[in-house]
Amino acid sequence: MIMARKILSHTVMQEREVALVAGMADHSRRTQYELYRYCADYFWDNYRAVFFADETAADEILQNAFIALWENIEQQRIYAKEGRLMGRDDKPLSSSLLTYFMGIARLKYLEWVRENPICKDSESLQVLSVRKQQKEMEEYIGMLYDYGEQVMLGIVADVISRMSPRCSEILTKFYYEEKTLDNILVEIPSFSSKDALKTKKNKCMNSLRETSVEIYQRYLNT
Repeated sequence: MIMARKILSHTVMQEREVALVAGMADHSRRTQYELYRYCADYFWDNYRAVFFADETAADEILQNAFIALWENIEQQRIYAKEGRLMGRDDKPLSSSLLTYFMGIARLKYLEWVRENPICKDSESLQVLSVRKQQKEMEEYIGMLYDYGEQVMLGIVADVISRMSPRCSEILTKFYYEEKTLDNILVEIPSFSSKDALKTKKNKCMNSLRETSVEIYQRYLNT
């Protein structure tokens, strides 16, 4: 019964997201407002589990993330087709629209961190938490900002949404939800050990990097 309710809930959410993206493509003002509320409500309920920022900064991140999502729909980087959400190369998204949106929000947060360096003299728990996040995200930031920033941000968010369900799940939990490998191992018990999970995470990260760079290079040559 519980599983049936989950499947039904997922189906309803999927249908709603397809309708919202399709409505955006048709330039429906009502849909534009509905999509914003849909993303904003989820953002305010969950952003503190994804990154640390005060409400003023969070609101800026939300606006920038929604604009990026809107642009991706306008440019058909994400679109509705035959009742499904699709991404590049006419392949279905492996994540929900909300996960896709929060991925963009996470990347916009990295932009905000770069533009608003934390005070070196402060040692509050919040500042220490942000420093820890920045250290853990170092390889991720390096990948993003070695290339054209705005274009690469969109490409990375798109690639993550289209990776295998397992890679998408691991990278989302590790980089977006900032869970430790120990916590992820509990949530994904199919891995035989922490080392096995770490190896898979690194392979997924390498795949993300290589695919993103390849797409970016094709973008430059068009």
